[in-house]
Amino acid sequence: MKFWKNMVICSAALVLLGGCGAKTVRMNVGAPEGTIWGVAADTFAQTVEADTGGRWRVEVVYGDTAQGLERLLDGKAEAELCAVSDLTALEERLSVLSLPWLFADAQDVDKRLFNGPGGEAVRNLIRATTLEPLALGENGFRQITNDRRPVSAPADFRSLTIRVRDDIESTLFAGFGAEPVRMEWPDTFPALRDGDVSGQQNTLEAIRLAQVDRVQRYLTVWNCAYDPLCLCVSAELWAKLSDEDKEIFYDAARGAAAAEITASRARDAETLRHCQSSGVQVTTLTDAQIQAFRTVSEGVYDAWRDAHGDELLAALGYSG
Repeated sequence: MKFWKNMVICSAALVLLGGCGAKTVRMNVGAPEGTIWGVAADTFAQTVEADTGGRWRVEVVYGDTAQGLERLLDGKAEAELCAVSDLTALEERLSVLSLPWLFADAQDVDKRLFNGPGGEAVRNLIRATTLEPLALGENGFRQITNDRRPVSAPADFRSLTIRVRDDIESTLFAGFGAEPVRMEWPDTFPALRDGDVSGQQNTLEAIRLAQVDRVQRYLTVWNCAYDPLCLCVSAELWAKLSDEDKEIFYDAARGAAAAEITASRARDAETLRHCQSSGVQVTTLTDAQIQAFRTVSEGVYDAWRDAHGDELLAALGYSG
């Protein structure tokens, strides 16, 4: 009787607590709680638990990307949701996604990255770092803000100091006549507020969260660089999963990424409306205006090709 009583208790726990002796996956999210990234994280966690019948649970932890990746590579964590740009420290060729105007718009991203051979090429680069990429999501296009003047042509950057994150952005903005200043993102808002730099480039989600609209008067929508996200797991976890559970994790990640992409694009539209209502002058560039910037930035592609070749650009469908 005692045996059967314990079985009943365990069965109840399966229903109420998501599993008796469930295995827990710790997933770090490289962004603060309340970002659009949480749509992917929460959807993935809920789907994995439901579709494995509670045998697996995902514990979502919001925190620092660098520390999260370190724990993942050291085997102290099992999953990570991060920007692909954060993985360039592990695989330099992933910097291809930081090249200016690699993609024209969201439809172009869908065609060439999410549903084309480019996506598999990117996942293969991530896989070579020993991480298993389950799905790509969206951080969004990087847009430019400043506190001096509307930007609609390369000449508008003259005398502006622009916060940059990497060598590609540094070369890009110097080519436009601006003075690039390397700076970590947490230090950027104070620098903008105090006038130490004139402007910055980031996704609309990052601009919203950092309340950049409080200290910047002009925003240009120019879709300069696209930032995808990656939901990945450690090699150790992947090796533990059965073939059935691998398929469940893959499907859960793809569904989570699709939900996050939809939410991200809705949030971007909302953020633009918010910026306009708060007094920010929003300028959306035409194709002809963007082409003027692309022409000036051709040297960035030449330098990237010299370092890494044409193969990855070809896989991403870039024709120049």
